[in-house]
Amino acid sequence: MFRGMRNLLTVGVLVLGAGSASAQFGGGGFGGGAYGMAGYGGGFGGGFGGYYPGAYGGYMQGLASVTNANGQYQMQIQQARVEQQQAEQARNKTRLDWDKTRIEETNLRSQEATANREYRENVREQARQETLNWSRKDPPAHYIYEGVALNAIADEIKQLQLDSSLRGPQILVDQEILNRINVNDGTSNSAAAGLGVIKPNGSLNWPVIMRSRDFEPIRKVLDQQVAGAIRMVRSDSLDAETYTALQKEADKLQKYIDSLVGDMRPDDYIRANRFSTSLEKDVILLGGDNAKKYFSGDFKLSGSSVAEVLDNMFKSGLKFAAAGDADRQAYNAFYNSLLQYDAGLQQLAGPAKPAAPGKGPAFLPEP
Repeated sequence: MFRGMRNLLTVGVLVLGAGSASAQFGGGGFGGGAYGMAGYGGGFGGGFGGYYPGAYGGYMQGLASVTNANGQYQMQIQQARVEQQQAEQARNKTRLDWDKTRIEETNLRSQEATANREYRENVREQARQETLNWSRKDPPAHYIYEGVALNAIADEIKQLQLDSSLRGPQILVDQEILNRINVNDGTSNSAAAGLGVIKPNGSLNWPVIMRSRDFEPIRKVLDQQVAGAIRMVRSDSLDAETYTALQKEADKLQKYIDSLVGDMRPDDYIRANRFSTSLEKDVILLGGDNAKKYFSGDFKLSGSSVAEVLDNMFKSGLKFAAAGDADRQAYNAFYNSLLQYDAGLQQLAGPAKPAAPGKGPAFLPEP
């Protein structure tokens, strides 16, 4: 298109030149006469007085201006497109930089989370090894009575049997001992939760000092209220009035014991106070979701040997709970049997992994 316009412009210039020459020297010669001064003067005077392109020449001049303006417009459009592309490239680069930053931050957070998780797992493993080490090597008595030592050894036995498919030696146990071992499902908020002084038959295991005449009135009331509450628990009909009355009577027992602190021997006071504390915990359990399981046989150990007892516990998801005062001898006996089974299983499985040194579990308070 531009080539045709150039050709047309060239023709227009030639025509314009011819027209101009005719206008300059028109009128029949130089000045209209011969070659006289007057004619020459008139010829040049009229000829060079101005430039008039005519209608066609003006059209060509306008066409050239339009063509030039169109070219400038096209150049501006191209320049705008270039600038737009540059701006888009800049935005893309900014977006890529931002995405890269977000990816780096996400990776960093993931690495930190992994490191924290590994650290927590290492801390838990070290605590577990320390607890196991103390539980196997003559632990303090309250480790056994709170169930901590029994659970630590049982958990290690469970994992070792799963890994090796082995079973330990045949260590027989008496069912009378198992009847005095408290267990639960391990979901309680307290690691040592379990019925302490309320027996599965509904009776209270009163210490000797609290079987005296001084405690007889409140003892009779509590025996009656506990028996009635347990009957309701077994039938899922325990009501708020009965439960509240039992709580108030347990509080009354604690206040009565406190009033006798100056009249009782220190050992007797400690036993009575421990019984009252255990009774308050048992009453709380009677109002819980798992109360019925304590009297339906679900929270009861069974088996003729340590291996059978542990297998039944593992299948039911049971954990050892705290012992009552009258149950401590049974706990000691079962702990010794459990320790024998654990030692025999370790011998069959090979050298045990060294336990981490430590000063015992920090989470278990002294009694």
